[in-house]
Amino acid sequence: MSFETDPIESATTGAVKGGLEWSTEKLKEIVAKFKNRQINFIGDNETIDIAKEQRVTPEWKLFSQYVMDKKLRVLFQMGLTLRKMETQNKQNALELLKKKILNKYDTDGLHIAQLVQNGSFSRYMGNIVEKASTQQTVTFEIENLFAHIENTVAFIQTDDDPIKKAKQIITKILAHTPKTFIICSSGSAMNRCEEIKEYVITEISEYEVESYNSPNKRIYFFNRKVTTL
Repeated sequence: MSFETDPIESATTGAVKGGLEWSTEKLKEIVAKFKNRQINFIGDNETIDIAKEQRVTPEWKLFSQYVMDKKLRVLFQMGLTLRKMETQNKQNALELLKKKILNKYDTDGLHIAQLVQNGSFSRYMGNIVEKASTQQTVTFEIENLFAHIENTVAFIQTDDDPIKKAKQIITKILAHTPKTFIICSSGSAMNRCEEIKEYVITEISEYEVESYNSPNKRIYFFNRKVTTL
């Protein structure tokens, strides 16, 4: 959205013409809404405040150096917000925010936010920043991952059938041959994720696995092997 004139000035001018008298608090509210218009879909002021706090985190500062796309920036911010709410045990608010992200950005958008939430993307970005020769390469890899997230990331759930899920992942890898395929899980799904990873690796010889594990996370990166002539 673009404005030919200052939107705040226009709003206040309209109020004067309408004979309204706005308090300082009301004007501050209007200014805040314009500044945060891309995340106003959240609706809840407390959650909006948590989201705004994420703009000063080191992860946000690094990401914003490489990605200018407004939608991807919002989704990255939402992922950081979900993670913060998870650490604060705000489970009800977290689930509500996930629903709002899904409603506004569909399944792909929610999965991008969840990839950021569970820490997988930070690991992924660390790898590509280290290996990439230019900033443009990093930007391309990030945008490519997000654009094809349904074919490059699998979120493992507790009730997934290990063999069935593994075969789905193998089919995607063989069909799309991504540079990196990510399998991730948390909590009670971690053992299931381990089973699936073991099955996949026996069937995909062109890939090697890097793992990043913590007490409540399992993340596996299937990286396509570099071939030399």
